Amino acid sequence: MVVIDGVIVGDDVFEAEFRCDLARCKGACCVVGELGAPVSSEEVRIIESILDAVKPYLPEANRKAIERQGVCETHFGELFLATVEGRECAFATIDENGVATCNLERAYLDGKTTFRKPLSCHLFPIRVRKRLGMDALVYMRIDECEAGRRCGAKEKIKLGDFLAPALERKYGKQWLAAFLDECRKRQKTKDK
Repeated sequence: MVVIDGVIVGDDVFEAEFRCDLARCKGACCVVGELGAPVSSEEVRIIESILDAVKPYLPEANRKAIERQGVCETHFGELFLATVEGRECAFATIDENGVATCNLERAYLDGKTTFRKPLSCHLFPIRVRKRLGMDALVYMRIDECEAGRRCGAKEKIKLGDFLAPALERKYGKQWLAAFLDECRKRQKTKDK
């Protein structure tokens, strides 16, 4: 474990190899679990403000779920994206091959919004927790991401490299540079 500019980074974040393999996992991170993705109150505000641009992408059941319960739900004081009857994220579409994709991201990629998706989704399989008053990056090794671990190992892609755009979004360019420098130092030490 190391602290980089006030952020605790576990050794497994540096050492893990990972690249999403959507064809194999089928977007399980948008479906698995009883709650949707963690979101901040600012993200909820943004999603509510772009909802009209995103609605055309949503399946009817998802639109109805959002109309009924809103874009998020609260659990033990924390905010989470709404789900469709406790299953997939209300902003996901499950295609004919059973692959879940994010409609917030589709609207963004189509130039309809400037909000890509919640940061917790962009950072997954890392979750940000609080430890000792600081952010702590925790690598979530869920079974559904086994294909992503195999893919990363096969292609020799480090988790930190795969998530570099999301980490920059969260902490900025300077923090990302320090993080990637630490990654390189660790790799050199490992290669000796």
